[in-house]
Amino acid sequence: MSKQVEVIEVGPRDGFQSVKCTPITTEQKLTVIDQLVAAGVKHIEYTSFVSPKAIPQMADAAELARYVLAAHPDITTYALVPNYRGVQNAWNAGVRHLTYVISVSESHNMANINRTHEQSLEELSRIYADFPEADLCVELATVFGCPFEGIPEISKVVDFVARIYALGCRSICLADTIGIADPRQVRRTIAALQAA
Repeated sequence: MSKQVEVIEVGPRDGFQSVKCTPITTEQKLTVIDQLVAAGVKHIEYTSFVSPKAIPQMADAAELARYVLAAHPDITTYALVPNYRGVQNAWNAGVRHLTYVISVSESHNMANINRTHEQSLEELSRIYADFPEADLCVELATVFGCPFEGIPEISKVVDFVARIYALGCRSICLADTIGIADPRQVRRTIAALQAA
């Protein structure tokens, strides 16, 4: 295992999308992103290409992408995409580093992106076929715990990763979606995935 840790800042996406009461202006978002880059951040997930009806804070995703890609060509920037249409919109905005999200918990997958596992995996297969040049990372939500289904068996996580791997995925993010993982659980999960 590598002795180096690569940090990907997700505040401009995950943080901003969580703000429900007050619209955050594009200018405010750009200021925060510029300040993160100035602070030395080299990897940023800065927006999400989702329906503005679902997450109004992300309605300016294409505008953010155009600015960030032009202003910060020396850092790695990611956009989250929950579905095929999100990939299309991100690709058309010039985004090449994409994070596609699927939850290990089917209940959470339905609540989060309104899809079954099979629908998400079918769509992922289509994305790989239609966007072979995309740098795609699959973010597995609820790997360490789900608000609906509790903590999954590690074997379930391993089996799910195997399905994604079989589709061609070589970059997988294990997400502690609800913030309950402990070091022992993380070590055991990663060891089981490496062994598989």
